[in-house]
Amino acid sequence: MRSQRVILISPKTSFGRNLQRTYAGGLGTVNADEHSLLPPLDLLRLAGVLREDGFDVVVVDEEVASPTEPGSGDLVICHVSLASMREDARRMGQFAEAGARCFAYTSIRRLDHWQEILDLGQCVGLLLPEAVPVVGRLLRGDAQGPGLVTSENAGKEMLLAHDFGEPADEPLPARDLVDHAKYGFPALSGHRITTMNASFGCPYPCAFYCPYPLGEGKKVRTYPVARVAAEFEQCAALGITGVIFRDPIFTFHRQRTLDLCEAIKRTGTGIKWWCETRIDRLDEELIQAMVAAGCVGVEVGVESGDTRMQTEAVRKRLRLDTVRSFVDTARRHDMNIFFLLMLGLPGEDRLSITNTLRFVMSLGLRSAEFDVSVITPYPGTALHDLALRNNWISEEETSFTNYDAVMRNENLSEQDLTEAQQLVAELHRIDGGQAPEALRTEFEAQLTRWADAAGGVRA
Repeated sequence: MRSQRVILISPKTSFGRNLQRTYAGGLGTVNADEHSLLPPLDLLRLAGVLREDGFDVVVVDEEVASPTEPGSGDLVICHVSLASMREDARRMGQFAEAGARCFAYTSIRRLDHWQEILDLGQCVGLLLPEAVPVVGRLLRGDAQGPGLVTSENAGKEMLLAHDFGEPADEPLPARDLVDHAKYGFPALSGHRITTMNASFGCPYPCAFYCPYPLGEGKKVRTYPVARVAAEFEQCAALGITGVIFRDPIFTFHRQRTLDLCEAIKRTGTGIKWWCETRIDRLDEELIQAMVAAGCVGVEVGVESGDTRMQTEAVRKRLRLDTVRSFVDTARRHDMNIFFLLMLGLPGEDRLSITNTLRFVMSLGLRSAEFDVSVITPYPGTALHDLALRNNWISEEETSFTNYDAVMRNENLSEQDLTEAQQLVAELHRIDGGQAPEALRTEFEAQLTRWADAAGGVRA
């Protein structure tokens, strides 16, 4: 008997390579300055599960491969991101009109968006991230949930909660189904790269504005260390030489991280890798172990270089001296660093923004070592609720790219944030904290003028 064919599709959109579907907790970001293109890890995870369940699986990333045209009788799973939601859903609708039985895969958690995807996409249902381990049974109709949204239950708020199982028994992603030579990541330039998870979830209070807990839950769930090592061996067999870990907090469990580094070293693959974590979950011993295991760099969420914002709004409560110490330690051990910063949180004003940009310069960060996004009130976060109550949001959710000003706060207008982004662009142009003295002095004066403009001085 012929096995059922399933085509997993990452649709091509008008955003092109600027759309990063795995960022922002799976909701996706759009950044014209983004020079990465990452493989569709979520679809590869789904493909691994489905193939083990006996399905005939095809993965098509339309950004790097020719568009596909599923036919009658095919099962289609189409990735749907927030900024491209309507484009993705309409593309899925084309597949449905051709006779395919369609499902959307999405991290979006909003009831009205679910209904819109169901209607525009003419799909049978939506698969949420918690559906990955049981997707085969869901497609066959052998089980109900977790993570399956249909027209019958799309209005039930209970589905907004997470119902994740432990990921231990999940098969390896089907990485052989895409050509990894077509993807790239600046920090691993020259490498054939892939993406990987060693863990999921984030329990920290920055969930007030951060979308990662929306897509992955607040409980940290980990793959066994041996499983991650097996993925490195799989990658080596496929000619992959670079890995970008997509864990929100790679070093959350300290001893596990040390064990993981030892296991990666023992594979002997020589694969280089990159990860994301928190500064307060790093220390010198960890940094040394990570570098010895092939880690070339780490990105860390700092959000703000303003002391008041760190205390009152960022919810990481990082001391700026701790940040400086981390930079010194990382540089001493040849670990590359990348700072994730953010403008526009509640309480932000012109002075706090200029303090953040000055902090970047004081650390000596090069342009390639920092990124500054603008606050985005993702649906499902407490920030979104606060912004709605205060009438701060000026754009609908499908305009949320993480790099466009879509809300104001009590001190800043959207125009203020747009001007701040122009200052960020100028800081990148002069190479951040490595700017020549004359350009640095000129930029400092520009910051002072902007901070002192009408309404810009903190009371």
